[in-house]
Amino acid sequence: MSFSRGLKARASKVWEDGYNHPFVQEIGRGTLDKDKFKFYLLQDYLYLLQYSKVFATAAIKSDTEELMTNFTKIQYFILANEMNLHREYMAGFGIKPEDVTNVKSSLYNRTYTANMLAIGYTGGLAEVIATIFPCAWTYSDWGKRLKEQYADKLECNFYKTWIEKYASKEFEDSFGWFYDTLDNLVANMTDVQRKKITDIFVSSVEFEYLFWDMAYKQQMSY
Repeated sequence: MSFSRGLKARASKVWEDGYNHPFVQEIGRGTLDKDKFKFYLLQDYLYLLQYSKVFATAAIKSDTEELMTNFTKIQYFILANEMNLHREYMAGFGIKPEDVTNVKSSLYNRTYTANMLAIGYTGGLAEVIATIFPCAWTYSDWGKRLKEQYADKLECNFYKTWIEKYASKEFEDSFGWFYDTLDNLVANMTDVQRKKITDIFVSSVEFEYLFWDMAYKQQMSY
């Protein structure tokens, strides 16, 4: 198994804890309280705005046209595609665009995005990919697993669109190049340097778990 594909195993406990979190499982069953999902939508909308900036830092650090294009494509996918799903759900909740500007980012949200942006500004491409990878990979993995686990209930599930979006091949393909790119970037690294990359990856998986927990509790701070 390559370095990149082995990262999931390095974060296996928190990865599975995230999938089994009540927020994620209740999305799968279609039973999640809509106020909790509304809280999540607003916080995740703010998160994605910051997340997309990290891809801009990666494009700047790229030394090939292919990498610049790939990072820019994902940034566009987030802003023009993924966030449209959020806008559609928010419209269903009666949330207006101006309402978003009045929402404060939670402590957990700010900490997660500040960590990613700091790595984006100061780290190399391997570090940047390690910090942004878990968001895409967990959503893809969990979306596919939810779709399979709750297939018999999906048609009447309020969150069907959300599940199918992240379970889709289109979403998986959008970041599929991360694996080989990261493997190439760490090929000549020492064990100590690779350990740093692994630690960054695991930390972002932990932040993903905390984001779900924050949303489930509708918790702005400690």
